[in-house]
Amino acid sequence: MIVDDEPVARRVLREDLELWPDVEVVGEADNGKDALLRIQQLKPDLVFLDLQMPVMSGLEVARNLTGEHAPVVVIVTAFDQHAVQAFEAGAVDYLLKPVSEARLRMAVERTRSMQGRVTEIANRVARIAAAVTCAK
Repeated sequence: MIVDDEPVARRVLREDLELWPDVEVVGEADNGKDALLRIQQLKPDLVFLDLQMPVMSGLEVARNLTGEHAPVVVIVTAFDQHAVQAFEAGAVDYLLKPVSEARLRMAVERTRSMQGRVTEIANRVARIAAAVTCAK
């Protein structure tokens, strides 16, 4: 999912992501409040999130993404001074506009790697829980 108040920025990022057949952009939002609602509805795996937006900032959005289905957040912004705050809010990457294809690919691959590790850990926990249940 792409969240940015600038239509051109959303279009450019969407076009770049659509170059990969295994990446699907499931939705877009142009402000933070709408982003939270759309994220709840669409349950994307990954959100590319701008920081400076009307209604609610990207940092506020990131801080409100909690729970079992919270997506991975990658910040996409023109401002480099908010990186520490973004990581403290839970972002896994911080991209500066304009985003190069190589840097975007790195962010997507980092996200895939993280999701793979989370899935592996969840599977291990499930196996341990099943073994404990069988042992009782």
